[in-house]
Amino acid sequence: ETEDRIRELTKLIAKKRAKRDKDIQRVYREDYFHNGPTWEIEGQANGEEELEYVEPAVDLHIPERAELAEILCNQPEGLNSTALLALRIQAGELMSVLCDKRETLRRERIRRRAPADVMVKEESPESDTFLLLMQRTQCPRCIGGKSLSYEERTFQYCRPAVMYDHFDRAHAKHMSVVKRMACSHPQVR
Repeated sequence: ETEDRIRELTKLIAKKRAKRDKDIQRVYREDYFHNGPTWEIEGQANGEEELEYVEPAVDLHIPERAELAEILCNQPEGLNSTALLALRIQAGELMSVLCDKRETLRRERIRRRAPADVMVKEESPESDTFLLLMQRTQCPRCIGGKSLSYEERTFQYCRPAVMYDHFDRAHAKHMSVVKRMACSHPQVR
């Protein structure tokens, strides 16, 4: 009975705090957008300096992205139609190259599902530590890959569709069409 009352009051407090924060934000925005232009006009009338817009520095690591940003943001004045068309074509090609690029996880950045208290040996665990029944989100070829670390072999993707995409990219092109396909699971070998 008291626990229910405590839960009810806790929910009520959370609602009141959220409403208060929302009201404060609403009042601030109304004041700013209603009086903001007036402040600028009054500042100009009083002879105060206007704040100049400083263009932020853009530091891009991918050369194609940097070149695309340069094309889109800093177009020279007075371009004729052929030069403008050439810039559009170049921007389209750069966008296409950027779409083809894909960020991949580095091996050391693959996160572990459950951090172990005991230090794991450098070599892969014995085959009995691998479950015979795999999750739908685990790659059947990677789990049998002896060159991969234990984390990479037992890695689970977020969805089966993502794992299928990985399988198609990494393994399908290396497999030839055969009548029988061997299972590479450590317990089956």
